[in-house]
Amino acid sequence: MTPPATPLPSIKASQINPPPDWALLQRQLISLLEQAGDLATEKYARSDGQVYHIFDVDDAYESRSMRGIFYALGGDRRFLDIAKREYDAITWIYGDERVLPAGDPPHPMYMPQLHNEYWNLSVPFNADWFHMGEGNQMFYDFGVADPTNPANRERARKFAAMYIGEDPNAPNWDPEHKIIRSPLHGGAGPFLSCRQHQGMIHKSLEVSDHVHLVRNFLDRGSLGDFGHRNKLEDNPSETPLTSTALYPAIRDLEPRWYEDPARREEILDLFDKMVLQGDEPSNLCATALVTNAYLYSGDEKYKQWVLEYVQSWIDRIHENGGVIPDNVGPTGKIGETREGQWWGGLHGWNTTGRSIDRMFLGIIIGAECATLLSGDTRYLELLRSQIQNLLDLAEIDANSQLLVPGNYGPEGWYDYGEMSVRGGPVHLVHLWHASMAKEDYDLVEQVRRGDKTNDWNETPVVGDRGGARSEYARFQYYDGKNPDWPTAALRADYQAVSEMHDSMLYDTRTVEEIIAENNWPPNPMIVKALVQTTMGCPQTLYNGGILQATVRYFDSDRKRPGLPLEVAALVDSLGPENVGIQLVNLSASETRRLIVQAGGYGEHNFTTLSYDQVTLDYDGVNPGLRARAARQCAEASTAVEGKHFAVELPPMTSIHLDCGLERRANDPSYAFPWHGNRVPVE
Repeated sequence: MTPPATPLPSIKASQINPPPDWALLQRQLISLLEQAGDLATEKYARSDGQVYHIFDVDDAYESRSMRGIFYALGGDRRFLDIAKREYDAITWIYGDERVLPAGDPPHPMYMPQLHNEYWNLSVPFNADWFHMGEGNQMFYDFGVADPTNPANRERARKFAAMYIGEDPNAPNWDPEHKIIRSPLHGGAGPFLSCRQHQGMIHKSLEVSDHVHLVRNFLDRGSLGDFGHRNKLEDNPSETPLTSTALYPAIRDLEPRWYEDPARREEILDLFDKMVLQGDEPSNLCATALVTNAYLYSGDEKYKQWVLEYVQSWIDRIHENGGVIPDNVGPTGKIGETREGQWWGGLHGWNTTGRSIDRMFLGIIIGAECATLLSGDTRYLELLRSQIQNLLDLAEIDANSQLLVPGNYGPEGWYDYGEMSVRGGPVHLVHLWHASMAKEDYDLVEQVRRGDKTNDWNETPVVGDRGGARSEYARFQYYDGKNPDWPTAALRADYQAVSEMHDSMLYDTRTVEEIIAENNWPPNPMIVKALVQTTMGCPQTLYNGGILQATVRYFDSDRKRPGLPLEVAALVDSLGPENVGIQLVNLSASETRRLIVQAGGYGEHNFTTLSYDQVTLDYDGVNPGLRARAARQCAEASTAVEGKHFAVELPPMTSIHLDCGLERRANDPSYAFPWHGNRVPVE
């Protein structure tokens, strides 16, 4: 039962000024996103939500993502309805429990990839957290947008059960050793043997698909994407492969090892034992899945699991001399399947491609989730220690550029490069945002001082997925060195959405041609700058992070999340104990009312509130006298001592709010202001 409403501290804006450029751009971007989103729905999905392309399920979800968070920012309600419809349709289409109708063969690229509505192991290299996180982003946004939806609330519990040991059909969690039992996993449990994968036969090699899976990793250094559908060409060289994945058991692996049946079985056995048995840091992304269930329910068991799992990795860092190990064996021991060697895991310190990014995704998400649920910033040491470790190992090149290592192998640390290509903007700004501590600011400053290559004020035109570089410019703004960032960020996203909208307008293919070509459709819902400017936070980690907002907004009159119509918002200052917010009503005729919340989940408290109050020396109704009246501006303040306050914005008014902030004062929840402290369960 929802408790009776308590009147919120309330203020009324009184200043009338021309709207700033950022406010106009923000509302124009919202309008453009609505038009582009409608066009994407019309062209690339059926009315029942089924999308026209069939590929890996994470990509299906990914191509329809950001609609829920767009609604939560203030986009039209129809985008939440579209998101729900398309999520349900994708989940149904890819379910392995579904019986295909007779005479209705699936698309040639179709493969059922979900079990109990979550990942199965049909495409095992997509059943890791990098890929599941991409798909989960769409699901997590529903909690921010509409936590009262019973189907998604129950899904949140069901998915969490697969990772905390409650689902016997998905035994991913080992409670005794505090590990997730494999780097690859899902609704069908852990992937413990490559022989579990009984996919298509590669006629060019005349070997089963699990051999192809292992070849993809050993030959290329990572599992890659879509390997079960793309032919992997034979390595024409006879030069042995330096395969650190099987090190120290094998250092130099012959390039055509799979042609000898006995050798093939030996390598498959080693791969199963050394690569698939046990935990890795990227599995820390599971903390977001479990945190999502807590934010719906407030159930203490979810919080305790997250804290226990994150602490287990902090303990391993201490045990390993300050470096996070990238492989933990089936009984929880570091390097258990590698003769004690702490490196060599599937997505670890020595693999090629983006594996270090995948490892740090888990580290960031685990640190953020544990800090959010506990209110204790000591869990940030999980992330801080690894950034500090890379900086301690840094070198300076001939151009005075700071370089940090990207890999570790038999000869030690190697592959030195700029921090910006080691995920630096994401690692650093998420840490600083979570702590607002000087020690973390100093880490960012150390990287900035040593970066002689990049312009930190640059705001590139990229989508949400490639938006890490934009975090430097955002940091510069809050550090007083990039005053034009809000306008530049909104302008960059407007450009990216415009280009995508234009490409859809010029797409003259028929539905039949779109289905036959099976290309990933454009997703124009680029909300990065809206999240950054309105909520005062870095963009949500694309591969399965949860929102880390400093503030968010609710429309009082329409009883929904997001900014009211024609209202723009900018978080213009951030500090350990304060946040500055500008609110602008662009309407010339309508009063708008909103509620401001401290934290994305009400985890903070506002303490005091200061703002400018304008008074006139004439308070009558004569317009001529009122227009000529002298205006005086004086600072006003009020106490809040809670997580919400209300603002009334008469037509054409704006207000600047200096808010005192007590961070991490409350248990976080998806609950809206009118729900009380818990999401209502009907």
